[in-house]
Amino acid sequence: MEERIFECCEGIRYEVDLPDGYHFVEGNSEDGVVVEDSKGNQFVRVPSGYTAGGEYVRGFWLSRFEISVDSDGEPHSIADRYPTVCLNFYEAEELAEKMGGALISGYEYNRICMWMVQSGSATFDEVFVEGKEIRDDPANPYVLSKGGYDPSRMKNHIDNFFGGNWMWTTERSELYDYYRIIRGGYGKAFYTQKCYPPVRRAWLDPEASGKVSIRVVIRDKKDEDDDED
Repeated sequence: MEERIFECCEGIRYEVDLPDGYHFVEGNSEDGVVVEDSKGNQFVRVPSGYTAGGEYVRGFWLSRFEISVDSDGEPHSIADRYPTVCLNFYEAEELAEKMGGALISGYEYNRICMWMVQSGSATFDEVFVEGKEIRDDPANPYVLSKGGYDPSRMKNHIDNFFGGNWMWTTERSELYDYYRIIRGGYGKAFYTQKCYPPVRRAWLDPEASGKVSIRVVIRDKKDEDDDED
């Protein structure tokens, strides 16, 4: 029997099946349900709702940690691992598919940003304007941090959404259709102890690689079936 959770949006209660092979770990529909598979990979439920721009986004499962790759080339969403970077867009897509998911879309990323504010885990200014104060000195933007190393960066059970690496998305640049949008970006803004806000975006050649990590999205089976119609 499949495990299920319940989530509400606009006063309507929905039943949501857990992804195949995953079981409930912790959390709730307000601050994020965490699920885990037999390999220890963890995903967080981002509930259905609206973005700051008013777009409605169906709920989805997001890798709790930035994806790391082991010595056998297997991708994981687990703590205490350094995130894998220096992947181009197409390599990142392959890793996401290997985990049974996909790279995050621009709308899904925007939904996470708005959910952070709606849930009270961050203020509007921290997400959309000024960034969030962090404890360590990010003067060296090339030093990676292990997943889960600082519990204070775990917001809605999502690790390091503030101050993480740039992240590949499937969104295309408005100016150059070939280029993909990357989001977030680690950095010290204006010589302060604040990271750039996670809403920050830039474009990058999909064949280029740099300090860009990935998170994997697993969409509800119903959504996948609808996409095939």
